[in-house]
Amino acid sequence: MRPEPTTVTFQRDKGLVTARINGDSSGGEPAAAVLHRAGFVPVARLHEHFHRLPTDMTDPDEQRRTVTRAVDMLHDEGFAISSDAELIDHSQRYSAGPERSPGDQVGHLTEVISTAGHTRDVVAALGELTAPGNGVVHAVVDALDATADWWEGLGEPADPHYANRLRHITRELDSYALEIRAMRGDLADRHTEQPSRGRPAADPDPATTARVSAARSVSPHGQGIATSTVTADHATQSGLPPTRPSSAPGR
Repeated sequence: MRPEPTTVTFQRDKGLVTARINGDSSGGEPAAAVLHRAGFVPVARLHEHFHRLPTDMTDPDEQRRTVTRAVDMLHDEGFAISSDAELIDHSQRYSAGPERSPGDQVGHLTEVISTAGHTRDVVAALGELTAPGNGVVHAVVDALDATADWWEGLGEPADPHYANRLRHITRELDSYALEIRAMRGDLADRHTEQPSRGRPAADPDPATTARVSAARSVSPHGQGIATSTVTADHATQSGLPPTRPSSAPGR
């Protein structure tokens, strides 16, 4: 039996605008990542998990803009969508985001490290993470420091506490970056192949390869195609906003 496709449902729930992820569990984390980027807040309770708009986001127009943006982003990623009609802004012009998020780009380094056959490859990837000035970790530290400065000026009594906590975290990250940078130097000096990497597997039988390729060419599963639908009159009223080519969830 095929797993039920992952569907994200938007609705008003006791005064809150919520998003609930249903269906195939493999799509839960990618869908949650999209909702996170769209501005939703995760809620974890004993018997349920969902996302919601910020509690102080009460303006209906702003709510519609945020939900519509989330719907567009989820559609780009190949998720099925259901929404109360009044939560969708059909006039909102959609502008496709970048093909790869910063997290995806860092994830590429994980792939490089996992498949590396020589220390030079891992050293290069770690260099991207820990390079002084413009490495990934340094950029994260700068962003969190800027957040701390901005948060401190919001004017509530607890705001300096949050700002100071963020600054403490950035100091810890900075020290870890220095330690990892030193460890990278030790690894660079080894300059050797990874002994656990065996020889590549023999090329498969050409006839078998041809059969597999032919099967995938006519199979939606083989091509990684995901369906996406919108209920509550979204599709019938105006259709989905223009989208860029999508990728299947959980890529």
